[in-house]
Amino acid sequence: MTNSSSPALHRRSLANVPKSVLTRWFLAYLPPATWASVIFLLSAQGILPSFEMSTADYVFKKTAHMTVYAVLYFLLWRAVQKTISPPERHIHWALPMFITLAYALSDELHQNFVPGRYGTIRDVGYDMLGAGIVFIRAYRYI
Repeated sequence: MTNSSSPALHRRSLANVPKSVLTRWFLAYLPPATWASVIFLLSAQGILPSFEMSTADYVFKKTAHMTVYAVLYFLLWRAVQKTISPPERHIHWALPMFITLAYALSDELHQNFVPGRYGTIRDVGYDMLGAGIVFIRAYRYI
């Protein structure tokens, strides 16, 4: 009697997946994974460039938060569109939003361990504002 979760059975099931499906998944999720890596590298910097004037610095940094997470959400949304079949379309917007939120929270947690940086829940709000703008644009609300 074999266990359905055995590693050998899992390897055989992956071997039965057509290479075109694996290639499609790889190509779909490579851009968001690469972009998430860029975000991680930026968050690992102790000192980021800034403006002398605090208002301009604040606007620049919060716009940067919105922009990088808007791109992340878009890339995840695109990947899900390419890999999830039509009957499951109700998760096409929710799954990328959840992943974006989870990544934003983990990024702010990560910043707490970087000397000279600290994470804030407010920044998660700016991150999700960027993702939300892409969401409402993707579904033609604006």
